[in-house]
Amino acid sequence: MMRQNSFLLLVLLILCFASSNSISAKVVDVDIICKEASNQSYCSNLLNSKPGGAKGVDLVDLARYTIDVLNDNTSDTLNLIISLIQSAENSTVANYYFRCDIDLLNHGDSIISSLTDAQVSLYFRKYPAMARESADIMKYILECIDSLHEHETSPLLAKYVENLQQGAQVFQIITKYLNLGK
Repeated sequence: MMRQNSFLLLVLLILCFASSNSISAKVVDVDIICKEASNQSYCSNLLNSKPGGAKGVDLVDLARYTIDVLNDNTSDTLNLIISLIQSAENSTVANYYFRCDIDLLNHGDSIISSLTDAQVSLYFRKYPAMARESADIMKYILECIDSLHEHETSPLLAKYVENLQQGAQVFQIITKYLNLGK
């Protein structure tokens, strides 16, 4: 009898724990998230490219995935910038790219450092801090875009930075929903 009660209590405890975890996992449909994006197609492609798909995936997993994609895209963009600086015909042209290089590099104020901070905030469920970091990410991207628009620069780099901007916007939307669910 005691053994049967212990088993029953264990099952109830597991069910309570499982239900509390599912309550804290907030799921928002990709279409709802992407309706807020300026480029809904990009947003949908980004989120649905998550291995296993995005249907039924909670916001924390979507945020984690989006941060990973932004990290990869930032690295690709940085590699392109370094290549453009090295192949620039003179220092004036190289300086056009240098602004973006500063915004992307791992300084205290850069996309890479903000993405790292966002990962830490996500891990500790500090969603208001994530919102600030996502705003910083967008600020650095816009500074880079401004620098590229001031001068005639690489169209390929402009495309890379545009992809970064769109990914950062998706991250901001996901962060907004995480903050609303808190």
